[in-house]
Amino acid sequence: MTEGLLIAGMAVVVVLAVLQVFFRYAVGMSLSWSEEALRYLMIWVSSLGFGLAYARGDMIGMALLVAALPPRLAGWIALLGRLLVVALMLTIAWYGWQFAWRTRAATATALPISMLSIHLSVAVGAILIALHALAGVLAAPSCCRATKTGSEETAP
Repeated sequence: MTEGLLIAGMAVVVVLAVLQVFFRYAVGMSLSWSEEALRYLMIWVSSLGFGLAYARGDMIGMALLVAALPPRLAGWIALLGRLLVVALMLTIAWYGWQFAWRTRAATATALPISMLSIHLSVAVGAILIALHALAGVLAAPSCCRATKTGSEETAP
């Protein structure tokens, strides 16, 4: 579902950008709202994309360092890393929500929308990452113990 929203969001970004260029250079007048709409749409697409990137393992990490550790220790380090990500993302979500709520009365310059709907993207993106990290925490115990054959599994 998230991937579909991201694809749709980027399609709208492309259409708006083409319309903006067309109106500016072919018609000779700019759309007064298109730049702001593009900016806010890109903010939301990025915020939603962070969660998807984390879930797929596409975020920057220190896999080389963790891979050099013994498998059991690597599993515990990965678990600790996920717990830290959950804590950090929940903190960002908390402060992001507070900021969005404080700015709810403000409206965008060219669009008739509350800044709450824009600033809320920070909290939503952080919550998505926290949920994916929490899913990794819940799945982690299998990576932190030896298998039946006596070998140890590595962290995902």
